[in-house]
Amino acid sequence: MYKKTILFIALLLFFTYLHCTKVLFIENETLAPRDDENSISFVLMKSIMEQLGLEFEYAFVEHLEAMQSIDDAENVIIFPYIIPRNMSNRILVSDTLHVINHKVFYNERLYGHVEVNNLRDLQTYIIGSYALYPYEVEFRRAGLTVLYSNNNQESMQRLVNQEVGFVIEELNTGIGYLENTEGAQKINIKIHDIDLFPLPLFVVAAHANQDAANVISQINDLIRNRRE
Repeated sequence: MYKKTILFIALLLFFTYLHCTKVLFIENETLAPRDDENSISFVLMKSIMEQLGLEFEYAFVEHLEAMQSIDDAENVIIFPYIIPRNMSNRILVSDTLHVINHKVFYNERLYGHVEVNNLRDLQTYIIGSYALYPYEVEFRRAGLTVLYSNNNQESMQRLVNQEVGFVIEELNTGIGYLENTEGAQKINIKIHDIDLFPLPLFVVAAHANQDAANVISQINDLIRNRRE
């Protein structure tokens, strides 16, 4: 009986492994920091896999390595993928899984009267940001005055400290930064209902791998059901 139980468990683990979906996360400082299970990308993909009832294993890779897996027609799905201007026809792309939006964080007590419809509405205020913020060039084009920090965690603390008037950051990342700040003004930090720099994210796989293509098909069905 003991041997039969061990054999059953071994077979169960074997078949679970066979049906385990391999996810490659393309490393990205904002969307998918290495080994960060609290990142936007990881939380989204974990939710998708749970809704589909799929076990998954994962690895964080650089973009070129992910694209090589496409060329090799490996049985993997890749996320987050941003569609480039020219894309290989070997890549199978899902429907839009998620759209990243950046928001304007502000102190309601001090700047609740300021109407913000675009970046130029912030020209007379000091904006907190950092040089590696992906849309920093857009700040300069809009003529904004920027107080630079080492990162936007530091910028968010400056917002709480009333050293800057506004901070612009991806919604979920910014909320995470805000949670890690300290100070009495923290309760007054609000978010303007404006979508800046919308960025659609997709799941991709190799056209040539049928197993991976089937997972993309399941993801598409889930996305479409959400819209209905």
